[in-house]
Amino acid sequence: MKIKAQGVLNAASWIREQRGPAVLAKVLSHCGAGTRATVDAGIAINWHPVEEFVELLEASEVEIGTGDGQVAREIGAAGARANLGRPLLRAAFFLARPATLMNRIAAAWSKYNDDGTMLVHEFDKTHMVIELAGIPNPSWLFCCSITGWMEEIGRAFKLGDPFVRHTECRGRDGSHCMWRVKFEEV
Repeated sequence: MKIKAQGVLNAASWIREQRGPAVLAKVLSHCGAGTRATVDAGIAINWHPVEEFVELLEASEVEIGTGDGQVAREIGAAGARANLGRPLLRAAFFLARPATLMNRIAAAWSKYNDDGTMLVHEFDKTHMVIELAGIPNPSWLFCCSITGWMEEIGRAFKLGDPFVRHTECRGRDGSHCMWRVKFEEV
């Protein structure tokens, strides 16, 4: 599977901003030449192997995390914030109906990932159920990053504070990669 390099670049930016350049260098010391080259000179719109992103997530968990996926989750959330920072996209969140917008976001999966499909099984003002289907050999840490991404997307809908649970993961011997999001009123 290939993904747009922006995932790797957003992750490296988050590490640099949150922990500093020295910590990013330590994280990258655990990574192969391909991942380091993407961080150094990658172009966000170019396709790169998902393994580079996963390798960076794994190295981040080793260097700054505890292995529980929380750093990967924070990296996913930071990536969503970076993408949502664009004024036109932010405006779309205020103008569109959340369910319609979530379906559009799911349909856009293939613009950033060359394999798999994001499916919206349920969506209303109290909850949503999302599945990632058709991803060969998904990584649990990749899914952790998607969990953080969903938290930020959920906040952007302004339906309440989202509580996101990754209820099943093929990277952890599940039969599906499923998320359930509940919107708590604020």
